[in-house]
Amino acid sequence: MKTMKEKNQALQFAMKLIGLRKRSVFEVTERLKKKGFKENIIKEILKELKNYKYLNDEQFAESYINDRMNFRPCGRFLIMKELRERGIVKNIINKKIEELLSVEIEIESAKRLARKKIRAVSCKTDKNKINQKTKSYLQSRGYAFDIISQVINNEMK
Repeated sequence: MKTMKEKNQALQFAMKLIGLRKRSVFEVTERLKKKGFKENIIKEILKELKNYKYLNDEQFAESYINDRMNFRPCGRFLIMKELRERGIVKNIINKKIEELLSVEIEIESAKRLARKKIRAVSCKTDKNKINQKTKSYLQSRGYAFDIISQVINNEMK
């Protein structure tokens, strides 16, 4: 009887988490552990959520990449890091990055961010300093060196 009550509580908590935003299996597991639920109950809940297709790491990764590029653009390196931190396995990350994040899309988002950064610092400093600040900014946003170089060379003309 007690385990059924605990299972229901765990399920309600997990559904509340998923209702707020999509989550990875790892995120839900960690939150349930933190809340103090037993390992066997957590496994049951995860199995149930997967069966009903509420939890799916591939769908989560796809959604995460799309949201990241639409609302807070960054490069593939930062996205990969963030997905690994959320417990997504490397092969899913690589597959979804290849499907959803072409080099062209990445370059366009880097250009937009570079233009924004250049406008923000252009009135205050010389061209070399603007260049350096923009490079540092794009690097901190997870863009590859070749993309940064290409964008800087095009935008600083």
